[in-house]
Amino acid sequence: MSEKLRKTGRVFRERPYLWHVVRYLVAIAFLLIVWWVASEIVEYVKGRAFLPNPLRAISEMTRLGPTLFRNFWVSALRLWSAMWIAFWLGYPLGLLIGHERKLDQMISPMIYIIYPIPQVAFILILFLIFGLGNPVKVAIVASALFFQILVSARGAAKQIEPEHVTSVLAAGASRWQVYWHVVLPATLPPILTSLRVSVGLGMAFLYIAETTGAFDPRRGGLGSFIDSNIYSGAQAFAGIMAMALLGLLLYILIELIERIVCRWKHVSRRSS
Repeated sequence: MSEKLRKTGRVFRERPYLWHVVRYLVAIAFLLIVWWVASEIVEYVKGRAFLPNPLRAISEMTRLGPTLFRNFWVSALRLWSAMWIAFWLGYPLGLLIGHERKLDQMISPMIYIIYPIPQVAFILILFLIFGLGNPVKVAIVASALFFQILVSARGAAKQIEPEHVTSVLAAGASRWQVYWHVVLPATLPPILTSLRVSVGLGMAFLYIAETTGAFDPRRGGLGSFIDSNIYSGAQAFAGIMAMALLGLLLYILIELIERIVCRWKHVSRRSS
């Protein structure tokens, strides 16, 4: 038995991705069990299955496969586009503000004033101005993620030790080379972590954007699917599970991107 355990441990060490897969499978199994127990308790207390069990929800996912698949990709495109826009606007601007002292003194007060305002307060205004089309839904999610990435990038840039910048400048580096060889490598890992954490925030704003505008024939997306089936418990939870799957896939995708573009971080971790 101990020999089998040693062989299993050696396999996981040689192939760490297998360990990640096992961890996710165990987590999913645990959550499904908790969900099942919760549905049984609710049905026992209320005398009715207000919370459908996971088997019913999975069965509905299978039955509604083509419809869910279509809405899944509509939501996936919107969320990924919003994250992409927020990243490429918020990250460079945050680096500039955090690294350039004068720029930081000018712009930071405006960030401190605007950032605490809940972006959800502007949703109806955006719909009234720009209509109910797909671009404004992407803009709603992007605006929520933009400030989070901007503030994270600014904070990461300000955490860089001045000695690192001074030593590179003393070696004859230009301003562009300082950004490329010092600022970017130092800030990219925490920004990608912030982007991964922001998946949940993006999902919440995506749901709000997709459920706003009840008379828009172009709604689509998982939020619209859940909202239209809100009184049909199993179907609504099938949409919720599809949305959870979307969040998980984006989370894994960002983690894979981090492992590719921040290879030095994971190499040093394995060697230690």
